[in-house]
Amino acid sequence: MKSEDIPFIPPYLNKDGWLCYLKVEKNGETSPIRLCNFIPYIAAQRIVDDGAGTKVQLEIGAFDAQGKPMEPMTVPGEKFYTLDWLNEKWGFEYYLEVGNGLKEHVRHFLQTTAHRAEKTTIYAVTGWKQIGSCWQFLMPGDEKNTVKLEGRCNNYEFNRNDSLENVIATMALPYAVAPKEIMFPLVAFAFLSPLNSFLRKAQYEPKTVLMLCGKTGSKKSTLAALVCSFFGKFSTTELPLSFRDTANSIIRQSFALKDVLTVIDDYHPSTGRDASQMNTSAQAIFRAYGNRTGRGRLNANSELMTDRYPQGNAIITAEFPPDVGESGTARFIMLEIGTEDVNNEELTHYQQLAANGVLSSCMYQYTEWIKEKLLCEKTEDAFAKYLADFCKECRKELTEKGKQNQITLRDRLLDDMVSLHVGFSFFCDFLLDKNCIMPEAKPAMLEEFDAVIFTVAAKQQSQTEQEQPTHKFIRKLNALLESGCVSIGNRNLRPEYPIIEPNNLIGYEDDDYYYLNKSLSHKAVKRLCDEQGEGFAIPERGLLKALENEGFLICDEDGKHTRNVKIGTKVRHLMVISKAKFNEVLADER
Repeated sequence: MKSEDIPFIPPYLNKDGWLCYLKVEKNGETSPIRLCNFIPYIAAQRIVDDGAGTKVQLEIGAFDAQGKPMEPMTVPGEKFYTLDWLNEKWGFEYYLEVGNGLKEHVRHFLQTTAHRAEKTTIYAVTGWKQIGSCWQFLMPGDEKNTVKLEGRCNNYEFNRNDSLENVIATMALPYAVAPKEIMFPLVAFAFLSPLNSFLRKAQYEPKTVLMLCGKTGSKKSTLAALVCSFFGKFSTTELPLSFRDTANSIIRQSFALKDVLTVIDDYHPSTGRDASQMNTSAQAIFRAYGNRTGRGRLNANSELMTDRYPQGNAIITAEFPPDVGESGTARFIMLEIGTEDVNNEELTHYQQLAANGVLSSCMYQYTEWIKEKLLCEKTEDAFAKYLADFCKECRKELTEKGKQNQITLRDRLLDDMVSLHVGFSFFCDFLLDKNCIMPEAKPAMLEEFDAVIFTVAAKQQSQTEQEQPTHKFIRKLNALLESGCVSIGNRNLRPEYPIIEPNNLIGYEDDDYYYLNKSLSHKAVKRLCDEQGEGFAIPERGLLKALENEGFLICDEDGKHTRNVKIGTKVRHLMVISKAKFNEVLADER
């Protein structure tokens, strides 16, 4: 805007480059009263939609007393009325005159210029949004809709080239770069992500994260960056999120990264303090993605604020799994990557494709395919119902395949496998509709995919079981016995022999059972876990209940967790654990 284009509605005027207003005197004459030594105006009004609500931002421009344009500044709508922002960017040589009501006059004049201001909507969130009657997949770089993300997330952007060659160049990625046990889940997770909004409505939103776990040099971050490049241009030095960020920051940004894949990089604690902080962050992240709910909070007016929870999917890179207990372990799927697993030649090839925007072009065409083939033909509710029915059918099929392979998956892990199957199935449908594969290829690809994810699921279930408090208790107790840190006496002593009890005695045994002092054994295991930097937070009573529920503990006739056991000439109150069940846990983990 030029200075001469600024509208001056009476009583306001520009006098010698100063904003003034005409004061009417008692005699009816007018005199100009100076308000400020510059001419301000509202250059633009922006509605910022962050997915939880909208806020107004104003761009304030000005001309100084010599008529030169001053650098515009952005002012949040809620701060506009105070005018305290005037000197934040322009400096203290620009000022308001002294007098009652002068600030109100400047504020009022600014608002009289608003009708000429450019009005736009800025989206601070990605993913699906119905704008008018049309569905749009919001991403930075869109010519129709302005999308701006914070921090390192500004690398998200689609290559909006709809060349079929880009799809063809991408379609072999699940079979390239690394073993299928790694690549199949990664690619499936990427193509699952644009379905998240509708899966949430269908009550089948994915509730897990993928964890790429491997030593330094295994190229886990490089591989994560490659897969994330379906949604932009990323490298190991430009990943969206990191464990160096706070948990609250990660979860807040994961709310904005709706219907896309992100990477939370570098779980790699180097000190005890690092481990504590990162484990706390990991626990918060796993719960946020695993529950898909936010923390209820109140604003300054004691009004309930909109929940912010992850709306996309995430890959975590780590050198080893975080110590987050059984519930945390159940909320991620671990993909172990070795130092020799990545094919460097294939990796270089696909990195070049990613740098050229080929991968993001493929994902752009995939979202357009969803819009044209599914959202244009169905209402949102109809599409959600279609997804719900599809997920139910997948669950039945995978359950049956599990029985055929003598694998019984826990409900949560089965749901995770359903999510991955849905993502890969939609990827295959997309390729089929684009004539990139033959109709008979899809069933073969899905059969191969299911075989792979069942292998992954079996490993994951074993990992989760190891984190169960009961299994951890048995493993740690066995380690203590083998190392001689604690000891167990022989129950079958003849009564006439004296019982010599060492200081580290925690119980007794016979051929079939361990007879343990519940407090001493619980304390010994907890002490060992603390020394090793591992968590063992379950209290004694909770451990006894868990041992009973899982069939390890033999209760007495009244349901009590301890029994009266005769040791020599004395009767003691001890918990009785089956040796057969005890040894099953150890055998499963060898």
